Amino acid sequence: MMRPGLATVGMAVLAWACTGAPEALPAPTIVGVEPATLPVNAKDEDLTVRFDARYSVAVDYGEEKVDARMGSGRIWVDEQEAKVSSFDPAGVAIVTVPRGLGAGAHAVRLRLDDGREAVAEGALTLRAPGQEVVDPPLIEDGGILILVDGGPIYGDFDGGVDTTDGGQQVDAGPGPDAPMREGDITGFSFDEIEGTRVSRTPFAITVRANGPRAGHFQGSVELSASRGTVTPSKIGPCDAGVCNANIVMDAPAGNVRLTAVDSFGATGDSNTFRLEPYK
Repeated sequence: MMRPGLATVGMAVLAWACTGAPEALPAPTIVGVEPATLPVNAKDEDLTVRFDARYSVAVDYGEEKVDARMGSGRIWVDEQEAKVSSFDPAGVAIVTVPRGLGAGAHAVRLRLDDGREAVAEGALTLRAPGQEVVDPPLIEDGGILILVDGGPIYGDFDGGVDTTDGGQQVDAGPGPDAPMREGDITGFSFDEIEGTRVSRTPFAITVRANGPRAGHFQGSVELSASRGTVTPSKIGPCDAGVCNANIVMDAPAGNVRLTAVDSFGATGDSNTFRLEPYK
């Protein structure tokens, strides 16, 4: 005789706590946008918007069932609506960044289909071409880029005398120990990342420096991902222009690519590959 009574009381408490019109529910909140920084003219970049939201429920006392009315939602960046590729009302939306946005900070706005809204001011920053992104140095990563890669803007060349032209002194170019200067490295390339990778599971990558002094590059590079996070965020020191590392990505399932950048803003992207969730 006790069990039906307890069940009835429990359903009543649930109905009292959770039912109600949308205007009686609290507004949702945006708790994160990943990645928070992207190139200004990035094409078809995915943006992951994480949010908290509460929903009304309908209680059927006769059937003793609870139906959560969760629905879906839409996303805007400033005043431009983003195309939604995945919307989980439990708190994750994946959208494509609208084109035509300028450099700077942009607001991200979420609207649930019941009309409730949340706005995160300045949640997405689009950086101008060549503008570098510098994270605080981590003990376990490749170190501070400027101290390793950049060096002073002056330095001795190895010079030498070319005896084939009558002894005229000719600059033979910087040696391997000379500090790197802007333009010595023009970009980076990734060895192809093949197959499907798994979130939160380490895998190896190789990044190669390109440019007139690629073989002299012994610094480190920043890593970022088109979606989610990558650890470590810097890799190095590199060996003769080749940077090998084991990395771990954390992002929802979908296509993703990596970007490498040095202290002077030289960049390079990996191929697009598939990332599956950790099981």
